[in-house]
Amino acid sequence: MASVAENVIANKLLEAAVQLFATKGYPATSTREIVEAAGVTKPMLYYYFQSKEGLLAAAIGHFLDAFYQRLREVLSQPREPYQQLVELVWAHLDFCQGHMPLARLFYALYFGPDDQKGLVDLKKYTDVGHELLMQGVDRAVAAGLVRPDCREDLGLALHGMINIWTIAALNGEAELNFDIARKIIDDLLRGFRNSL
Repeated sequence: MASVAENVIANKLLEAAVQLFATKGYPATSTREIVEAAGVTKPMLYYYFQSKEGLLAAAIGHFLDAFYQRLREVLSQPREPYQQLVELVWAHLDFCQGHMPLARLFYALYFGPDDQKGLVDLKKYTDVGHELLMQGVDRAVAAGLVRPDCREDLGLALHGMINIWTIAALNGEAELNFDIARKIIDDLLRGFRNSL
């Protein structure tokens, strides 16, 4: 019973931290603000996460682990390679849309000042995401949808388009939907299609 209560407290802290870090920035957010937003006491933050930096790392890890689990589920379902690519892109866009504060925080850390880049090992997370996306690309190559020599280029282009659309959504310039995922794949495959 205690572990359920502990998870609730830890989750409240994670969600409050992501929201505050995303809106105020990591350096400008105090631990006092986080615990007040979570409705818990400061010792609880230190009990679960040891520090504000530990809370940041745990928040990124917690949410991205859930995201990567979703990508693994997409890859585990039997689909033809084209549809699987569309579903992988949609999983990215839908997750970001459902977790806008996390997406904002991730991009702020990734593209932000150098002194904040060392707070969390983002490469560890981006490598996992890249590997999962490339599994879908490899299936498209094996099916003849993409020339083998374009494998890496397609992976990079997919990441780029996902980032562009997510940033547009964060700026209120786009609303993400399944049709956008399909459009991304259709547009990129036209450029990377096997011409044989």
